[in-house]
Amino acid sequence: MTQIDYTPFVERMINRYEGGYGWDAGDSGGPTKYGITCYDLAAHRHEKMTSMAAWAPIVRAMPLSEAEDIYAEKYAVECCFNQLGPGKDCTVFDFGVNSGSSRSIRYAQGVVGVHQDGVLGPVTLEAINAHDPRDFIVGLCNARLRFLKGLGIWSRFGRGWAARVADLRVYSVGLLPKLGVAYKPKPEKPTRKGSAKEHRIPKAFGKGYDKADLRELQAAHQ
Repeated sequence: MTQIDYTPFVERMINRYEGGYGWDAGDSGGPTKYGITCYDLAAHRHEKMTSMAAWAPIVRAMPLSEAEDIYAEKYAVECCFNQLGPGKDCTVFDFGVNSGSSRSIRYAQGVVGVHQDGVLGPVTLEAINAHDPRDFIVGLCNARLRFLKGLGIWSRFGRGWAARVADLRVYSVGLLPKLGVAYKPKPEKPTRKGSAKEHRIPKAFGKGYDKADLRELQAAHQ
């Protein structure tokens, strides 16, 4: 991995967008922890995801180290994180975590005008890296937001998703050389209840899957 971008971003993504364990009734990803779904965990362990209820306690018990392994071995590999330019890497990766890698890649392919097959091969990689960095980041964030607005659960998660995408756009553009100052999170402030977590964005964790995505996930575990 390109550690200068990857490690800080994954830590930030977990702390700022995903959070710890939860199972929101409206979240199509089911039980999640650190942004990793029950489907992700079952696949990583080479096991069948029998039901969300059965896997909820398993997901809850998943250590952070295993979530980090899944991000590195699945999502970062699928989006070729370490081969993408600064800012482009985080933009494609975060969309993939939120809505599936193939969807993120298809939309990225749409931004750069190549065949949209959902696979980040050499042609797509070259096209993305040749594209104007800021235009790519803004274009993919805008396309992602349009997709999310079309989902039936937008009313439940839309505010958090919109804030997540806007925050990601600023962060990713800030990684570009000579185009902005690198993002620096605001310092934490103590609260009456103890140390505050890093300015968590509420409801940013919901998975943005459409019906076809869900059918594909479920079919893989039948």
